[in-house]
Amino acid sequence: MTSPQTWARVAGLLYIINIATSVFALLTTQGLLVPNDAAQTAANIAAAEPTFRLAYVAIVFAGVTYVAVVAILYQLMKPAEPTLSAIAAFMGLAGCAIGASTGLNQIAALSYLGDASYLTAFSQEQLQAMARLSIRASGLGNTIALVFFGFYCLLLATLVFRARFLPRWLGALLLLAGIGWLVGTLTTFLMPSLGIAGTLIPVSGLGEALFTLWLLVMGVNAQRWREQANAT
Repeated sequence: MTSPQTWARVAGLLYIINIATSVFALLTTQGLLVPNDAAQTAANIAAAEPTFRLAYVAIVFAGVTYVAVVAILYQLMKPAEPTLSAIAAFMGLAGCAIGASTGLNQIAALSYLGDASYLTAFSQEQLQAMARLSIRASGLGNTIALVFFGFYCLLLATLVFRARFLPRWLGALLLLAGIGWLVGTLTTFLMPSLGIAGTLIPVSGLGEALFTLWLLVMGVNAQRWREQANAT
């Protein structure tokens, strides 16, 4: 990495794009869903099909940018601890793979609401229910992906604490983000009645957002990065 400062800012830019597209996809999709009403949800999706498809494209694009972020941060954080940086990268890429594969369920919902001849084997109510279940499965898959991203944030926080080219308070923010993602996702699976996952999203999102802004605006201390890289 000949210019760690440049690569840090590229990672920050891609990270911001990832956050923006993910938030757009989440808000757009959630805005079409009606709790406990598969028929109205299906009607909303059918009425806003281009927007629904755009949300899925945003999900795919967010995944692509995050893969790039993970790859760049692997190289950027390697001077802090090479093996730990590799483990973190694999954790992040696993989350990306799970998110991409389960995201297929979201776009598949449109198949149930289409006009293909083979769909006549099912009633309209069944098709609407299957479309809603497909979106639900996509959401649960995203929750599984967040478990991996939670551990990724924890590992990234450890690397920041060990790095001499980034302020350690950024590590504290990433630590809070990782804990937030893990507590939120695990309670969703184990104790969904608590409903605390939504309250932890701002905490986790803020930690990652501030880390992202620092990379974009401030980057890293290039001299200290090279000193630590040469020492490993």
